[in-house]
Amino acid sequence: MRGKHIKRGLALAGIAGLALSATFLAAPVSARAELPAGPPAKSTSIVSHDNVLTSKVTKRITGTGVEAQAKALADYWTPARMKAAKSLERTASRSDSARQRTQQSALQGTAGSVAPSRTSKVSAKIAPQYSQPNLPSNTPAARTNGKVFFSHDGGNYVCSAAVVNSEGKSLIWTAGHCLGEDGVWSSNVVFVPAYSNGTAPYGVWYAKNIATTSRWFNNHDWAYDVGAVTLHANFGYRIADYLGAQGIKWGEKTKTFTAAAFGYPADDPFDGETLYRADGKTTDKGDGTLFMTSGLTGGSSGGPWFRNFDGDWGYVNGHNDFIYLDAPLYMYSPYYGAQVADLYTHVRKMSADAVSGPTPKISGTAKVGKKLTAKPGTWKPSGTKLSYQWYRNSTKISGATKSTYKLLKADKKKKITVKVTGKKDGYANTTKTSAKTKTVK
Repeated sequence: MRGKHIKRGLALAGIAGLALSATFLAAPVSARAELPAGPPAKSTSIVSHDNVLTSKVTKRITGTGVEAQAKALADYWTPARMKAAKSLERTASRSDSARQRTQQSALQGTAGSVAPSRTSKVSAKIAPQYSQPNLPSNTPAARTNGKVFFSHDGGNYVCSAAVVNSEGKSLIWTAGHCLGEDGVWSSNVVFVPAYSNGTAPYGVWYAKNIATTSRWFNNHDWAYDVGAVTLHANFGYRIADYLGAQGIKWGEKTKTFTAAAFGYPADDPFDGETLYRADGKTTDKGDGTLFMTSGLTGGSSGGPWFRNFDGDWGYVNGHNDFIYLDAPLYMYSPYYGAQVADLYTHVRKMSADAVSGPTPKISGTAKVGKKLTAKPGTWKPSGTKLSYQWYRNSTKISGATKSTYKLLKADKKKKITVKVTGKKDGYANTTKTSAKTKTVK
């Protein structure tokens, strides 16, 4: 990776003399969503909430359903409003560190990991959007990082986050305080992958569900400040299928590793408009948190710390979370242990909703010159648009994209199938394939 990495020289001299407190590096949100397709794992250690839209967004809704809500939310988060979103700062006493030191052993847990998903629908032909590390937006590290925008307490705020692989293919990982704290959830939550200077090269993704640990949400425990967001589909895809996804690790016995940290710092001397990277070796603080030399500021909260990063892919094993004001060069993260395993288990099967329909059937006589008709059945939700593609012995037939197909001489002694694809904004596409016809006579 080329370009500038954040070094110690980026300290905030204006606050370097302030001691005995720590500050968050981001902001909270929430929004309305439907229940996940599969029930999340039950755990009293995790709290979650459907993303709620405030009246400033709901008044923009025309129509019904997820697609109408997603459009209203995208209309609300204009480039100007995104640029104006603030990093949310909170302070905490260093005495919290001593209190947490007595409970850190419970965090270790059993080691686990999920590998990155390197497949995507992104083409290398997309015009580059350069960030501070000079990464075009179509590179894996750029397109799987992004900004989380949300509303909280009447204001608009911003954090950083990364796409993480899971069975549901709809997950981004961030800091818990970006999603809620002190028993109050954030709202109007969206994710903009590869954000750069007000542009959203891969669109605005509407949050379906937000989750964090109860120890964070109710008790402000820094070692448990982790958060997860399940996103609705966009462009007919779940986000991990569309952009790829980074891996994640927890329970690592070796707590010292070289981390590649990413985020969108917004506080001085940064403006939050470009992606930054900071490399550093982590140190175990002994209270359930790790720290590394960084220099990133507010707005970078939730941005991933990659372990085993190869320049494109890696494993999220920490995130930008907070700094102590008397030592602003050092970024802190919760140690990823049992609390991360609990949260990941809770959300890993949660997914964007997909359109659904039965296996199509083919009516008609399998004879050259005769017409075959695809019978798609009833698809849900209502308003789902269907498209067709006919196949000859599993080979796509050029131009055969209607619900009917007239058999040609080339079809003789072959078998015919049809694929029906259902599409609806805000939902993942679904394709169903019919059974083969009899051999064409």
